Amino acid sequence: MSVGEVCPMDCGMILLYPYWRGGVNEFSFLLMIGGGLGLWRVSRQRELQWLDGAILTILCALIGARLGYVLINLAYFREVPEEILQFWLGGLSAPGALIGGLLGIGVASLLFRVSYLRMSDRLYPLLPPLAVSCWLGCWLAGCAYGAVAQPGWLGVPAPDEAGWMTWRVPVQPLAALSLIVFYALMEALIPIPRPSGWLSSLALAWLTLVNLVASLFRADPIPVWNHFRIDTWVYLGLELLFLSCFTILHFTAHRHSRGKQANV
Repeated sequence: MSVGEVCPMDCGMILLYPYWRGGVNEFSFLLMIGGGLGLWRVSRQRELQWLDGAILTILCALIGARLGYVLINLAYFREVPEEILQFWLGGLSAPGALIGGLLGIGVASLLFRVSYLRMSDRLYPLLPPLAVSCWLGCWLAGCAYGAVAQPGWLGVPAPDEAGWMTWRVPVQPLAALSLIVFYALMEALIPIPRPSGWLSSLALAWLTLVNLVASLFRADPIPVWNHFRIDTWVYLGLELLFLSCFTILHFTAHRHSRGKQANV
């Protein structure tokens, strides 16, 4: 192991500590693995500022995930405000994690005096393992589960939050598989370098699209607004943001490329 690289398991321990008190469940264990692998991938870039930025971004994502969960369930936490900080009891929000992570990238870019788009691309290696591990962890832990379905290719045995097994739409494994396939193809086929922000905006647009579609088939309880889940609306807004960013960056780079060719 060369200087500047870190062990995936050592990186993941920063995510595991709060769960030692009650034992490590499936979700927290897989989150540890995904976070450790993501930090290791970032550390391979040889510049430790990216690793520091990645750790800061993960911490902000965790804070955002908890804050998002509290806001969604504000009526409950008004009755028991002492539980707001007891995140080891469970309760994280994926949209909150995304928004917190975006803010974390902004803080890291300010601290290290790097443009936001460049920092987001440098921290892209965090995204695939974290996103996939979260979906797989939800599958094993019985959260973000799908609607009840008939046995067959549309239904697989899956638990809910109480541990009851029944046939459900395989939301979590299908989401994880779609992320694995897309990110593997993207890293294998897309030539580098690309304009700053191009890679991360594409990766985030796909993640948000997967989460958006998955939310339409989920059955776990969450407040509804205008006939749709709150997280569905948040994902829709984030998808428009990331897709717009990617489209602008892509066509701007294409226009510059054509201009250079015309001047040759």
